[in-house]
Amino acid sequence: MGRPKLLVMLLLGFLIAPLANAAEGRAAPQCAELDLQVAISSSEGFTVDPGACVIIDIGDRNNSAILAFDYEVMNDAMDVLLFNEDTILPYNNGQNYRNSFTEEGSFESMIGNEWFDWSPPTTTVKNWFVVFDNTAHDGDEGMGDQGGMSSKFKIQLGTISSEDYPLVHDTFIVESGQKVNLATFNTDAGTELNYWVHPIAGSGDIFVQSDNQVNGDSFISDTNSDDFGGQELTQLDWEVVSYLDLKNLNLMVEAGNTDLHFTVKAWLDPILAPTIVDYTNGTTVIGEKIVLDARNSPNKQNQIVSYSWDFDSDFIEDASQELVEASWSSPGNKIVTLTVQSSSGETTLASHVIEVLDVSDPVAVITGSGGVQDINGNWRLLRTADLVLTSTNSNDDHQIVNRSWTIDGEIMQNCFLDCTLSWSDVGTHSVSLKVTDASGNIGYLNTSISVYDDTKPVLVTSDISEIKEVEMGEEIEFKAGAADSWDDASTLIYTWDLDLDTDSNGDGDTSNDPDYTGRVLKKSFDTPGEHRFAVTVYDQSGNSDFEVFTVQVNEPPAETNIFGIVAIIFLIIIVVSGVVLFGYRGVQRRHAIDLLVQNGLSLEEATVRVYEIAKTTKLPPFAKAIQMAGMSDGSPVKSSEQVMSEEKAREFESIYGSESQSQIDPNAGFRPSYQAPRVDPAFADAALAAFADEVEPKPVSKPSPVSGKVKSGGVALPVSNKPQTHTLKSDCSSCGMPFSVTVPSSVNSAVVTCPSCGSEQLFER
Repeated sequence: MGRPKLLVMLLLGFLIAPLANAAEGRAAPQCAELDLQVAISSSEGFTVDPGACVIIDIGDRNNSAILAFDYEVMNDAMDVLLFNEDTILPYNNGQNYRNSFTEEGSFESMIGNEWFDWSPPTTTVKNWFVVFDNTAHDGDEGMGDQGGMSSKFKIQLGTISSEDYPLVHDTFIVESGQKVNLATFNTDAGTELNYWVHPIAGSGDIFVQSDNQVNGDSFISDTNSDDFGGQELTQLDWEVVSYLDLKNLNLMVEAGNTDLHFTVKAWLDPILAPTIVDYTNGTTVIGEKIVLDARNSPNKQNQIVSYSWDFDSDFIEDASQELVEASWSSPGNKIVTLTVQSSSGETTLASHVIEVLDVSDPVAVITGSGGVQDINGNWRLLRTADLVLTSTNSNDDHQIVNRSWTIDGEIMQNCFLDCTLSWSDVGTHSVSLKVTDASGNIGYLNTSISVYDDTKPVLVTSDISEIKEVEMGEEIEFKAGAADSWDDASTLIYTWDLDLDTDSNGDGDTSNDPDYTGRVLKKSFDTPGEHRFAVTVYDQSGNSDFEVFTVQVNEPPAETNIFGIVAIIFLIIIVVSGVVLFGYRGVQRRHAIDLLVQNGLSLEEATVRVYEIAKTTKLPPFAKAIQMAGMSDGSPVKSSEQVMSEEKAREFESIYGSESQSQIDPNAGFRPSYQAPRVDPAFADAALAAFADEVEPKPVSKPSPVSGKVKSGGVALPVSNKPQTHTLKSDCSSCGMPFSVTVPSSVNSAVVTCPSCGSEQLFER
């Protein structure tokens, strides 16, 4: 033994010697005190003589600390007892301490080595002591070691750091046949349960049960370690299965046939599995924010201490919360990476793909120089000047890859960013810009360019200026003209503002309202006095000239001869009545002839009949057609052929008899012939001439001579002779024009219409 160790042993001997010589009986033990650091630093240990004891102050502790004890007792057995500042008092006073020491950390009659991990049972901080007792203490009830021989001990004691997710780490004593719940927990599926158990005395089983199994013998498979008492250390790692995700579980221990004294450590190794949830089904559009949610990541033990998001695979953190928003400025498949870190520093990552679409059309923008742009985006350009249009201000949420210009329907191949345009003639031209982005989306912008000249038309209003006075109600024609050195006269537009007190088009100018459009204005004035109006001329380019005119409107002269007006009106009534009456009779006469023709008469016969009725019958002034036709009494109308046919039938009947006669007249062949009355064709011609103003008679064909033979008797019918005619001449009593008419010799008078003026004239022989 080296010199330092010898000095320690001598010092301990001097300290213990008084204890060994303590008074006999129930005197309090006089224990030597040993510093903890001295005790744990000794590799040789310390000797305790019979009847002596050593107290080591291990410091102030509570259940936040886990202490690792390692005892070794050599040569002879001793009692190793664990007290706190309260429970050590009975021992120090020589009193009964059997119920005072902490059983889990105490060993009576100990010889050999023992280690265990222990934590004070309460949160209250207390001073704790370890006593190595080699005495027959008055308060030990004769139990434990009673001294007798010198003994020697070594001690190692230190604090143990806790696991990140501990369940239990302590020393327990379980009575034989008893089952104790060491820890209750619930965790995420995939989390590992780790435990080890070190038996100190006795044997037993350790296992995991669900809440439904606690009162029975069943346990969760693969979680048990049976009869671990015969082994120095028993370990087990078990992963929580999915059906037990977040279910209550219980770590149980059950003692065997003897009391079980053991140290156990159990802890969780939580799963680190970040989960990314997006609420857009993996698709979004450029610029639109989406929510990325990591709150579904397993984290029952709060194992995740940090989140780190990378939205664009550039290895730079873009967000660091559970719930974040993300957006992208370009289309494509974006890989989102979430990295989580546990309290132990372990990291795990998860990836999620978001498809970013470009669904927005690019915005075509046209700017330019050399012309003037109005508020509607259209351009005015002086002819022969250059207009440079540019598309550089067009924009897209991603990227424009193509630009196309169309002028008046023609694609300009030499234009891309800019397009230079000019025209020598006035007119309006259409311009279209088409821009396309990388995703094929297209944007359009249409505008127009009005090419104009700057020469103004000049009004020529000499015709209007000459009109100084007009009569009220009289329609006056105002003619305007203009001269323009560039525009053709046919393209000029004239507008007339007829009310210089009202701004009807709302442009702030009361003299340019287009109340009428056209070069010539025809207008009458309804009120007397001074009237003002304006005329404006515009060319195709909008250049204009205007002038205001004033005319004096006078009332018409007053009418004084009321009687003359009445006479004129009366004369007009008479003339109109005569015309109406004459026209009415002519219309009815034509209708009467039509009725007779419809009833079987020829046109000549119908005309003669109407004439005869008008001559022989007194008709009312407004006689109807049926009265003029002689049909108002309902008698049948027969043509001359019908009359002749009936007469001829009667003649034959008189000669031959009828079928109803039983005998034939023997003298029938010598009966004189009957001459049927016939209408003289010449007379019909004369009658038709009288109505020449209404009906144009057709030429009368001469009747063919009729001849026949009598089958019995040989008597021939006589042939009629052609009638004689004569001509009557006279002057019209209305117009004085001479005319003549030919009538049959038997006709002494006739009413005939004058071929010159249409008035009816009476001819008499």
